[in-house]
Amino acid sequence: MNQHVSPVEPVVEETHTHSSYGDREKSTVQTSQANHFELVRVIERMYRRYLDRLRVDLIRIGADDISPAHAMLLFTIGDDDLSVRDLMDRGHYLGSNASYSLKQLVQSDYVDRTASARDRRSARIRLTDKGKTLCRAIKAADEVNQNQIVQSDKDLRALEETFALLRRMEVIWATDLQQSPLRLDGSGY
Repeated sequence: MNQHVSPVEPVVEETHTHSSYGDREKSTVQTSQANHFELVRVIERMYRRYLDRLRVDLIRIGADDISPAHAMLLFTIGDDDLSVRDLMDRGHYLGSNASYSLKQLVQSDYVDRTASARDRRSARIRLTDKGKTLCRAIKAADEVNQNQIVQSDKDLRALEETFALLRRMEVIWATDLQQSPLRLDGSGY
């Protein structure tokens, strides 16, 4: 599990025609695959790998009554007292998924769910002491993970730049979705 992965440079083979004999020779050229689509694919795979790693950390911590996805939900709640609607908006959860997950977290005593004083049909949620303790333990375990990646000031700057770029993309895409009508180019796709 503590293996370091070397960066993989994308390789594209180009075929060139040799002018004097008509023979074809291959040369290897480094090209970049850095584009939005590939970035999203890498992020999706990274997230799944992170959940696998978090599952191992939860077992080490002794929290075998919670899934990695539910642990991430605890971090979305954080130190706040939220409505379920606020939680769904903040974490981009679907209503049925959030309700199911919250029910399990309440039953496991990680989250306290109370009826809103203003509207009894609405619920307020917050972490219990058990939920806060688990979040602290996960953060401590995650420091080990971060220390494997960030081993120098250069690594720290790269991580900060990556985070800033990803946040910027998130904001741009969210704003674009809110402000732009559906784009159709006539291709049928």
